[in-house]
Amino acid sequence: MSPTLSSRRVMLGGLLRGRELDGEAMLSLDAESLSLDTARGRISLALAQLEGIRVPGDVLELYLATGDVIQLEQAPELNTLAAEIASQVCAIPEMTRSLRALGAGSLAAGEEHDRFFGPLLEARLIAERAPNLVALRAAFDAEALRAAIAQVITEIAAERYPREAGERRALAAELTDSAHELYGRLAELERAEAVLGSCDDSERFVRWREWQAVLRNVFRSADGSWIVIHPVLTDDRHGKPSIWKRMFGRKKKRRT
Repeated sequence: MSPTLSSRRVMLGGLLRGRELDGEAMLSLDAESLSLDTARGRISLALAQLEGIRVPGDVLELYLATGDVIQLEQAPELNTLAAEIASQVCAIPEMTRSLRALGAGSLAAGEEHDRFFGPLLEARLIAERAPNLVALRAAFDAEALRAAIAQVITEIAAERYPREAGERRALAAELTDSAHELYGRLAELERAEAVLGSCDDSERFVRWREWQAVLRNVFRSADGSWIVIHPVLTDDRHGKPSIWKRMFGRKKKRRT
């Protein structure tokens, strides 16, 4: 996103802190605030104050945390303007910077580590390329993430115990139990998705922030789950190699 979007001339209406708004204004928007420059001075609204947005016909309505509603009229492409405002308000912040297990160090070593975090990191990449907020939210679909993480756990257990069915099931169960916090957060994300999908546009930004806070906890719980899982996946948690692997291993040792 560009730091500041182009200014637009609008006609004001509605109320702000009990004062009726009218007349022309120049609207400008950046990552932190929406500004309205009027003949009486500048009105600066932090994006965190915005609770929702609607375009019921030829007017754009901004719903504020104060309970006020500001109306913007006679502006070109109101739906485009509403999408630009929503895109800034609902930008997804960095989710991985503070995670301990995702970065450098022994916890971040190994292909199994990369596969465990893969569904979340892939979702984040898709979200970064999303053309709109609907696609952005869909990138973090809770049910799809839960299924993908469960599949990774199943595959890790199967690769470590390809022939020992009992040990394979036991390891998969232990890994699943170690990730119980992550699964709990994904259940919360699913509930937040449902609330966001059914809310009125006048409170959509409020519900989006709630959903986003749960999403951040999903990333944090994945980090915590891997810290628990990592010591479980020790070198001795493997099935016996096949006869062909044992024969090949002996030949390699003789050559060396």
